[in-house]
Amino acid sequence: MSSNNTCVKGLVRQYQSSWKMLRTAIENVPDEKWHSGSEGWFFSLNAYHIVETMEFYINESPDGWKWGDRAGFDWDTVEDKEKDVLPKITKELVITYLDEMEERVTKTINSMDSEKLDSKDGFHWFESVLEKLLYLLRHNMHHVGELSRTLRDWGCKRSKWV
Repeated sequence: MSSNNTCVKGLVRQYQSSWKMLRTAIENVPDEKWHSGSEGWFFSLNAYHIVETMEFYINESPDGWKWGDRAGFDWDTVEDKEKDVLPKITKELVITYLDEMEERVTKTINSMDSEKLDSKDGFHWFESVLEKLLYLLRHNMHHVGELSRTLRDWGCKRSKWV
């Protein structure tokens, strides 16, 4: 891949900005609010979901994927999110996971050329790898927006636009 690929460089820069905003939201939430939320939505679970979804979509295929595996739970068997899931999702776990996904996603995107971006992979509901990567970026920012709004509602310092 040519390092001058404008599309690849732009994708990486936009992902890096989204990760900065996510990291800031995680750092800014007070520990006592980390697992707070309502109606089945929890700050910690949303932060974890953003990172886990990055790992899901950076793969070539959805085959064999197990949601919750990184945190030690299986969504197919969860009965009570607050009891079975939240205690397993620590800030440290999410930040470490984010560090790993930042590195992996950056490396994966940087290895792509125009042909790869135009190709299809095992995620058959997307027309191309580029569309999948754009979808993932939109997904991340939707949920980062939820985190930022929640921080605002709680009177906490929120993520700045970067």
